[in-house]
Amino acid sequence: MSLEEHDGRELRCRMLGHEVPFGYCRAMNDGLPCRRILDCWHERFDVQTFVEAHFSPEQLARAMAPPPPKMLSILELIEKARRSAEADPAADA
Repeated sequence: MSLEEHDGRELRCRMLGHEVPFGYCRAMNDGLPCRRILDCWHERFDVQTFVEAHFSPEQLARAMAPPPPKMLSILELIEKARRSAEADPAADA
């Protein structure tokens, strides 16, 4: 079973609101699958066996972890921007 075997299959993404190929779902998370890949694709083919064959348990644990709370993400972005501005004072000019 090759990694790209199902990449041409498409379905409607509930998060994006339009059709996406399986290849997108398989690698959209920095090369790891979307955390919803099992829920979305289980009716189309044995996606559980597919991901277990192509990703390590550690990779799957990272991919399936719930996203951080939105407020935490916003605060992290603010902190990153602050550090960037401190490192490059010319950017403020």
